[in-house]
Amino acid sequence: MSVVRACLIVISCFSFVYGDASYQETLNLRPLPRNKLLSTFDFKVQSQPFDSSYYDDTNDHQTLKKSHYTLFPSSLGPIIESTNTRELSLRFTQGWWDAQSWGKLPYEGWFSGGTGVEVVALIEAPSISVARKHWSKLTKSLSGFFCASLNFIDNDITTFPKYAIQDANTGQYEPEFGNKLYLLRAALPSEPICTENLTPFLKLLPTGGKAGISSLLDGHKVFDSLWHGMSVDIFTECSDKGNCKLNLYQTVSQVIDIVRSLRKKEEGGIPKPTAGEKLRCDTSKEYNIWQCFPLSDPIELQWNLETLYGRTIRGPAFEGDQEVSRVKIDYEPSAWNVTLQKESPTFVATRFLDSHGSNVIVEPIVEPHDYNFKFSTTNSSNVVPIEPPPLYVSRSLSGYSLDKGGLRVVFTNPRIEDVEFTYFESLPWFMRLYLSTLDVTLKNSTGIYDVKDHSQFIKSRYYKPAVDRERPSHLEFVFNVPALSTLAVSYDFDKSLLLYREYPPDANHGFDIEPAVIRINEGDHRGGYEFRTTSLLLTLPTPDFSMPYNVIILTCTVLSLAFGTMFNLLTKKTVTEEEFELASSDTKLAKLKRSILTKVNKFKTKVE
Repeated sequence: MSVVRACLIVISCFSFVYGDASYQETLNLRPLPRNKLLSTFDFKVQSQPFDSSYYDDTNDHQTLKKSHYTLFPSSLGPIIESTNTRELSLRFTQGWWDAQSWGKLPYEGWFSGGTGVEVVALIEAPSISVARKHWSKLTKSLSGFFCASLNFIDNDITTFPKYAIQDANTGQYEPEFGNKLYLLRAALPSEPICTENLTPFLKLLPTGGKAGISSLLDGHKVFDSLWHGMSVDIFTECSDKGNCKLNLYQTVSQVIDIVRSLRKKEEGGIPKPTAGEKLRCDTSKEYNIWQCFPLSDPIELQWNLETLYGRTIRGPAFEGDQEVSRVKIDYEPSAWNVTLQKESPTFVATRFLDSHGSNVIVEPIVEPHDYNFKFSTTNSSNVVPIEPPPLYVSRSLSGYSLDKGGLRVVFTNPRIEDVEFTYFESLPWFMRLYLSTLDVTLKNSTGIYDVKDHSQFIKSRYYKPAVDRERPSHLEFVFNVPALSTLAVSYDFDKSLLLYREYPPDANHGFDIEPAVIRINEGDHRGGYEFRTTSLLLTLPTPDFSMPYNVIILTCTVLSLAFGTMFNLLTKKTVTEEEFELASSDTKLAKLKRSILTKVNKFKTKVE
């Protein structure tokens, strides 16, 4: 988490100051290959300083001379304080990041999580049992706040990362005497991300999503992307004099398919088959009304922010002299033209933006107008070269047995120097690992080799086995992959049979396994790169849940027939047919019927 602090220091250039509190927001736009756009919204809020004794449970909060909840959200602060949370990282992510085409993750991956929801917290407590109580309270509070299923986080999916704790606290906050700092982590890989998560995210901002660059954020547009993620990071920063500040950093990142957004704009949002005259066919090959070899996406494009988000930027976050809001554009000036349009009820102004020989445009949002940035290009494939990641990782399951399986992870180092990194993996308790089956294979320019001495590439390891229904398997490695080589690691596991009530409603779909975390330290411990693998889908032995229904129906049918027969025999009298006719002739209804028939016959006789 100390790397997060380093990123915040570098990013914080412009800020709005309210007393001793500050706020700044930035929108980063960067065209990617194949008509994609990476857009990143980042917001930073810093509270007013307060005395570190504010965290003492015996201290009366009302006796403080002033509250530090000015720009910092008062709805989230009490949750952090009541649970003694000193640092918090919350990630909402959906989609798959294509590292081959898009390069590195934004902000070196420190604000990007894996598929689903991921929570990491640094909690101060006198013991691990107290830390778990604070952790449970924190996750349940965040669940209600962000409308997510964080209340399902329990001990059976919570881990205590070992190597990450070493630099989690770098002097920014010192625990009180008798207390320790505990780093806890949990993830829900099957958690869907929707607008219910974005709405409370915007309410944390001082603008509430009504002004500044946050006014662009619309749930229907944000989540209609190839990859998107939201993050909320909070950490406590204290000085030597005992004054502390709460720092809140929020990001929204997404990769947008520009061609698809333009198509939806033209078609009104309803997907329709492309008309024959609009098909872009390869004329060098045979084509007619029945067959067509389509061309790739067009490279001549014109689009703007209103096309992608359905709205424009509604002026600055706060009116004044401070440059609080800004838009940063990273592009290739030889192929792209960027125009700024300012609009108000009285005038419309258009201005061409020039990078002055660089690849970056920084435009502050100062005036209370609607800002719209327009992009046009004759060759959309000409973009700023992407920076490839230092490592490529693929993770997959192997084996087709119902009770056994294997896990294989492949690390590819594209660089000319060795890469050392930390590999963190948390597997559910129903995957029983066997590290004795660990197998390492190295592939380089000379061939493929089975590594017998694992210490050449595994510098250190930490393994905490799972306990059924109590804790997951916790596995951490420190790997070293040689230059221009591929290292494959595999091991086996057994699949446990769950109890009937432990299967979800969609048990035949499978069980989502959370992504692994890779952290690459490059030189300084405050730098580096962090990313996640894809999640996995594990199939467990699943009973036929229709059988109980069939048994219940058959049993109820047999019981009803038997009960009905016995009930009739016990409550009804059995008589002969003659006795029944004799008894029925003496009833009042029979006598009334005979009387009516007698009178009718007499009336007929008189008439005749």
